[in-house]
Amino acid sequence: PQRVMSGRKYRECLAKERAGGESLFDLTGDFDKIFGGDNDTVIYQNSINPKLWQASLEVTKKYPLKIADNQGGYIETDWIFSLDDDQQRCLIKIQVLSKDLITTGVTTNFICETKKNGNWLPDGKEYTQESNQITLKILEVAGNLNNT
Repeated sequence: PQRVMSGRKYRECLAKERAGGESLFDLTGDFDKIFGGDNDTVIYQNSINPKLWQASLEVTKKYPLKIADNQGGYIETDWIFSLDDDQQRCLIKIQVLSKDLITTGVTTNFICETKKNGNWLPDGKEYTQESNQITLKILEVAGNLNNT
């Protein structure tokens, strides 16, 4: 029979039809209650501080990003090469850890490799000062964003 359905109900109906008539876990009604009925409301909850996230993106904007996961608060650059030395490459990893704008809400890791005999190998150095500089820059930018 012909029925008038919302776009969401229609998509659910098509999905049921493709699945042989059974709803996955038969939770359709529960999902409607959770996600606000027949409308297309989306519930979104962020577990990281948006200012720290935005500041992290701002600090890394001049580098190519490999990963930028705003849900997990994780950023990783692609390998960064120096124009002066093609035998070394580095990358930056940033993890936003907190919903609050606090100094321990973000960690950074700076990793470098050196090319030897055609293979990239970890250089074994600790880049604590560089990591700290990146962290401080992120906190500075986040603080400025928070004040505007």
